[in-house]
Amino acid sequence: MSKKKVKLGLALGAGAARGLIHIGVLKVLHKHGIKPHCIAGTSMGAVIGAAYAAGNLPEDLEKIAKTTDWKKIIDFTIPKSGILKGDLVEKRINEIVKGKEFKDLDIKFGAVSYNLTKRERVVFTDGNLARALRASISIPGVFTPPIINGDRYIDGVVTDPTPFDVVQDMGADVLIAVDLYNKEKRMKAPKVKKGSFFEDLRHEFVVVELLNIKNYLFPERWPRLIRKFLGWIFDKILYPAKVLRIISGKQVPDITQIMNSSIEILSNSYANERMKNADIDFKIAPKIKDIDWADFDQAERFIKIGERAMKKEIPRLKKKLKLV
Repeated sequence: MSKKKVKLGLALGAGAARGLIHIGVLKVLHKHGIKPHCIAGTSMGAVIGAAYAAGNLPEDLEKIAKTTDWKKIIDFTIPKSGILKGDLVEKRINEIVKGKEFKDLDIKFGAVSYNLTKRERVVFTDGNLARALRASISIPGVFTPPIINGDRYIDGVVTDPTPFDVVQDMGADVLIAVDLYNKEKRMKAPKVKKGSFFEDLRHEFVVVELLNIKNYLFPERWPRLIRKFLGWIFDKILYPAKVLRIISGKQVPDITQIMNSSIEILSNSYANERMKNADIDFKIAPKIKDIDWADFDQAERFIKIGERAMKKEIPRLKKKLKLV
């Protein structure tokens, strides 16, 4: 009589750029021939988990993370409920998951989001995969909440930062939870480093906003020569570098404050409290220093952190899965 195969479940937590750590975790598991039976993810954890469940190898995900020009997938909109529309991000995500829907995935998968209309957690397990992932990563104040079946959705981090409970409900016998929140992490807005993704984002936002203002002041129905001349004067007076110098040092915009408080305070406190009392076989809590949630250009460092954290648990995991 053959032994019953132990089902491994993987919970991949939220964390923006820190979510690239999940790629390192998957690389180590894959190297040792360990494949999860089910995966649940929140925010970036959902994107990485879905991409893997769609048939991408960890090495494929690593290449994507290192070669993606993040600035090319930001699409600004008039700031009402977010500064980014998210259409370009959703399009890129759909490419990464190979246009698949939930039913087409190789591994049972769930993406956590929060239904802002009904005020409840939602775990997407069927339908349009890219759309569900777009909902799961909709950071409050950054992305405009997508509308699905008439309801608005935001980042699942506000309700389930590390969805170990979802994986348990999926029938996992052994659970690995990758928690990207650190108890000692500072509770303030991240420092904007020169050349960072966040600085690029701010610069691009200013450029787009100035273009919108210019098009409003000098509409296309005006004669081309007049528009060109007045536009030249406008650019000389309000060029992006000057605007950035003007706004630097002043109060952070409300949208950014909402985003930072949501991610850094609520998520840290809630995630740590839930993980502290959770019945989890393997809690992977990588040590993250000197790099933050917006450092998408640090993909290699994040992936290495994930690899180191998972390698430590491989001997015990193999015993738990009865592979030795």
